[in-house]
Amino acid sequence: MKGEWCYFKSYFSPEYCDKLISQAKKLKFQDAFLGVYGESEVPNYRKSNIAWMYPNEFPDFYTNLWKMADQANEEWFGFDIDGLEHVQFAEYNLKNKGEYKKHHDVFWINNGPKHRKLTAVVQLTNNNHYDGCDLKLYECNSHPNREEIRQQGTVIFFPSWSYHSVEPIISGTRYSAVAWFEGPKWK
Repeated sequence: MKGEWCYFKSYFSPEYCDKLISQAKKLKFQDAFLGVYGESEVPNYRKSNIAWMYPNEFPDFYTNLWKMADQANEEWFGFDIDGLEHVQFAEYNLKNKGEYKKHHDVFWINNGPKHRKLTAVVQLTNNNHYDGCDLKLYECNSHPNREEIRQQGTVIFFPSWSYHSVEPIISGTRYSAVAWFEGPKWK
């Protein structure tokens, strides 16, 4: 592993992001939850609305995510990744008091053959349309440039075991998409 994170600044155009938001807003939303199936109940830990983006509905988005994940993994991480089941579309706004406290994305104890290994967060909203709601990485030797990872269309990758959070929203609405690239269980 060469680094703790990497990002592709403004990889997706503003027009592409706006189109993706428009399409994703037509999906069925639910309150965000903790755990694989929402089995963890920790009040006020995660506050957002989410919807699931599947490959058959967003094929070019998945193709682009895999293209970036392959490059990021080859150049930075070197993980054994072979799967991406779905992408989560998230809406953080004042109504839901959007935030997601410090957490990691690996479900260490599971009955399946895989673990999440590489997390990708796609910044879909123009950063001038909201305040707060920054993605924050913890326990890193260096941190990504805040302004650059807030740029619309930017995609940041980091190991799924890395602790991170989404700080509380102050104004506006932030949309993001999160993908978890999986592989054989960590040993």
